[in-house]
Amino acid sequence: MNIIGFVEDYFKSLQISATKIYLIAANIILVIFAIWFSNVGLLPFKNVGDFAFFALLALILALYRPGWTFAFFIGTLALENINLIPDSFGISLRPYQFFGFITILSLLIRFFSRRLNFSFPKFGWQDILVLLFALGGFLSAIGALDKGMSFKQSIVALSFVALYFLARIYIQSFGDLKRVAPFFLSSGIIVLIYGIWQNIRFLDGNNPFEVMPGRPNATFTEPDWFGIYLVFVLSVLYAILYFFNKEKSKVVLSIHNSQFTIFNQFFNFQILKKIIAYVLILVVYVALIITVSRSAWIGAIFVTLVYLKFVLLEGYGEFNGKSESKWQRYISTLKVNRWQWKKAGIQLFFLAVVLGASLLISAPLTRFEIADRAVSTGGLQKITIACPKEDMSKVPVRIQNLSDVREYGCWQINLEEIDKYRNSGISVGEVYRPDPNVNIRAEIYKKSWEQIKSNPVFGLGWGGISSILGNDERGAGLNASNIFLEIWLGSGLLGFLSLVMLLVYIMLSVILAFLKNSFAGEKGITLVFLALAWIAIVIPNLFNSGIFLGFVWAYLGVSVSLLAKKQE
Repeated sequence: MNIIGFVEDYFKSLQISATKIYLIAANIILVIFAIWFSNVGLLPFKNVGDFAFFALLALILALYRPGWTFAFFIGTLALENINLIPDSFGISLRPYQFFGFITILSLLIRFFSRRLNFSFPKFGWQDILVLLFALGGFLSAIGALDKGMSFKQSIVALSFVALYFLARIYIQSFGDLKRVAPFFLSSGIIVLIYGIWQNIRFLDGNNPFEVMPGRPNATFTEPDWFGIYLVFVLSVLYAILYFFNKEKSKVVLSIHNSQFTIFNQFFNFQILKKIIAYVLILVVYVALIITVSRSAWIGAIFVTLVYLKFVLLEGYGEFNGKSESKWQRYISTLKVNRWQWKKAGIQLFFLAVVLGASLLISAPLTRFEIADRAVSTGGLQKITIACPKEDMSKVPVRIQNLSDVREYGCWQINLEEIDKYRNSGISVGEVYRPDPNVNIRAEIYKKSWEQIKSNPVFGLGWGGISSILGNDERGAGLNASNIFLEIWLGSGLLGFLSLVMLLVYIMLSVILAFLKNSFAGEKGITLVFLALAWIAIVIPNLFNSGIFLGFVWAYLGVSVSLLAKKQE
C-alpha cells in the first residue's frame, strides 16, 4: 500500500494545498510552544528588546503574506491566559491580539501604499452597531467611580471591535470560512488535549496549572470560560458533521493493488471524515464533562437539540413549493410526517454512543461526581468533609450550612486532601447542602439590576460592578454573571441596545432565511453554523460574562459578513 499516495489523496479530497499543510503545522507548533513557554515562565517576554524583535519578524511576515498572520490570529483565538508583552508595560497582550493587530497594521500599510490586493467589504448599519458598543463604553467611563480603570477597559473593548472588523474584512464568503477553519480546529484540538492533561496531572499529584484544582481551564482564565469555548467548538463540529452528511459525492480511495480490493470497496473518505468528526466530538464531550461547568452543559444540550432539529428539517427546502408564501412554508415545517425522522434518529444514536463513551472515559479523569454535579443544578451541592471516626455517623446527610458539621467536630476538605486524611486514620464522608452558588448568583443579579435601575443610561463603566460586588476567593473582581447585565453596566444603554440588536439581527436573519428556503447548498451549511454558534455563545453566557473573548468577536464579524454575502 502506498501510504504517501494515500495521504496525498486524502488532503486533495479536503482541498488542502501543501502550503496550507505547512501553515497548519506551524500553527500547531506555535500553540504548543506558547502553552509550554507560558507554563515554564518564558512568556511573557522578559524585556522589551525580545518582544520588539518578535514583533518585527511578525510584521515582516504580515507585510509579505497578511493572510498567513490572519490564519495565526484564528489559530490562537483560544489562548486567553497567555501574555506576550513584558510585565513592565502594565498591560497584557494575548497571542491572537498580537497577530490581529500585526495583520491590521500590515493591511493599513498596504492600503496607503496602494498594494492591497483585495477590496474591503461594503460596511452597513450592523457595523455601526459595533462602533456604538465601543462608544458606549467611553461614555459610561466619564461618570464611572474609577474613571482610569473604566477608560482602560473601554480601550480593551475597542481593541475587540478592531478584531471584529479584521474578521469582517478577511472572511467574506463560505469559501473563506472553510480556508481558516482548519487553523481554528487544529489549535482547538491542542487546547482540548491540554485541558484533559491538566486534570490527569492533578490526579497524579503534580502541578496541573489550573486556576481551580480539579477543574481544567486549559488556556482560559477560568473553567467556565473554557466551557463556553468547548460548546462553541462543539457547534463548529456539528456544523461540519451536517456538511459531511449533506455531501452527495463520495471520494473513494483508489489503491491499485489487488490485495486491497475489499478495503477499496468499503473504505472511502466520506466515512473517514465522519469518523474523525465523531472522534473530535468525543474529545469535546470528555473535556466538557470534566470542566464540571454547568452553564456549559446547558449550552451543549441546547446546541445538540437544535442540531438534531436541523437534521429533522434537512429536506425542508425540497418538500416546500416555491410558490408557497412564507407563512405557508412555516406551517409546513410543523407537519411531522415530512420530518427526516430516520436521519435524526441515526444522528441521535451516534451522539448517544459518543456521549456514553465520553462518560466512561471522563469518570476516572475527575474527582467530581458527575451525576451529583448535574443534580446540583437543582439547588443541592455535595461537599466532602473529614471527621473523627466516632463522629462521622452522627452527621446528617443533608445540612443547611458548614457550621452544622462543625458542631460534630468535622470540617470541609478539598478533593486532593481525601487520601491524606484517610491515611491519617480520619474518616472522610460526603454531605449535601443547598448550593451556595444559587444564592450567590441571585444576590449578584439583584445587586446588578439595582445598579442598572440607578444608572439606566450610562451604567457604571467597564469593571465598575466589581467595586459593588467585591472579589471572589482568588481575589479577582466579581462580574455580573450575565453577559447582558455586564454589557449594560459596562457600556450603558447604548452599548446594551447595540449588541442586543446585533445578536437579534443574526438569529432573526437565520430564521428568515430558513423560511425562505435558503438552506440549500453552502448557504444552508453557513446558516446552520451561525445558528449553532449563536446558541453556543449566548446560552452559557446567560450565567457568565464572557464578552471579552476573542472567538466571540471573531464570530460576530464572520456572521455579519456571511449574512451580508447571503443577501447579495
